[in-house]
Amino acid sequence: MSKLRAETVTSESPLHYFSKISSHSEGSSQLFNGDLEFGVVAKEIGLGCQLNLRGDASDEHFLAGAEVVLGVALPTVPGTYHYSGDTVVYWLGPNEWVITSATDALGLEASLRLEIEGHIAIVDVSGGQTLVNLRGYGVPTILKKASGYDFGIWTGGPPGAGRCVQTTFAKATAIVANRTNGSFDLIIRRSFSDYVAQWLLDAGQEVGCRIESS
Repeated sequence: MSKLRAETVTSESPLHYFSKISSHSEGSSQLFNGDLEFGVVAKEIGLGCQLNLRGDASDEHFLAGAEVVLGVALPTVPGTYHYSGDTVVYWLGPNEWVITSATDALGLEASLRLEIEGHIAIVDVSGGQTLVNLRGYGVPTILKKASGYDFGIWTGGPPGAGRCVQTTFAKATAIVANRTNGSFDLIIRRSFSDYVAQWLLDAGQEVGCRIESS
């Protein structure tokens, strides 16, 4: 009887096959031959998990319990997010948030359910979404091409907070958030990732766009 061999299962991020692909082929132009020379660099960020959380924002016990587990208060002001360390909580609606964290999904969900009393809903959306950071001088132009939302009106917030919106991005949808270093984060559905990557490469032709996978 033949013995079954244990095979190593490797996971691939949504943008795995776009790693190091740019809008300009290697060697075709001296202007776009290095990471720092690209006007837009889209880097996929590997995370521990992404959870969708629903609950009553008027319930002080719900807010307090979530803050104990996450180490950061749930944002209750529309269009904002709060962060602490590797944990970010984005406001999506009066009773809905998206949490990104380096923590394991099962462990974080279990901790939230143990700490929070009352009716809540938690869904692990880690496998269905990915986070991409956009940096570079060409990002404002890319955002104008992608959406009718005026990201230019966003101003810096207090420490540990920023602005975010769930809006159209090209012909897809995304959660777009600003960062203190001037870059922007996109949370997109896995099913849109190939399209968004191809769109970024095309829309970034004039400044040069490079994609890095996690």
